[in-house]
Amino acid sequence: MIHRLAACACLALTMLCSAVAAAQSPEAESAMIGSDLTGYWRQADGSIFRFTQDGSSLTSRYPEGAVAGDENDIDFAATIHGNLIYGAHRGPFSRAVQKQCAIQIWVGMGLTLSKDGKRLEGFRGDRILDAGTCTAANSDPVNLVYTRVEDVLPAP
Repeated sequence: MIHRLAACACLALTMLCSAVAAAQSPEAESAMIGSDLTGYWRQADGSIFRFTQDGSSLTSRYPEGAVAGDENDIDFAATIHGNLIYGAHRGPFSRAVQKQCAIQIWVGMGLTLSKDGKRLEGFRGDRILDAGTCTAANSDPVNLVYTRVEDVLPAP
């Protein structure tokens, strides 16, 4: 009888561990994400960004030759959950202000992926920065729209 109880406990523990491992497997994670977002994306103002997806992590960087930032500068770093993307967007301050006040100034952001996987819409926080004192105050959120592109040529 005592061995039967121990065997049942081991079996229950094994089943629980298997369920947790299955939930964290790459196949399950991939199914949660739906589609790979790696590639080039254009904002409404024509700026191009290179997205890199690794599992549920998504990073947006400026590609080579980008006007808005230096190559490989991070635009945002986020987590994907289903069709929702949430994370931290680098504050839109000039390189000189970033060096003077702080190398990275981050604000919250959230995006929703369209059903066809070609458009991301949402918002990011914004800040008003006093470059003289390096103090920041929150301001109204800014709308974000990214559209998947096959090339990295500027919009006409």
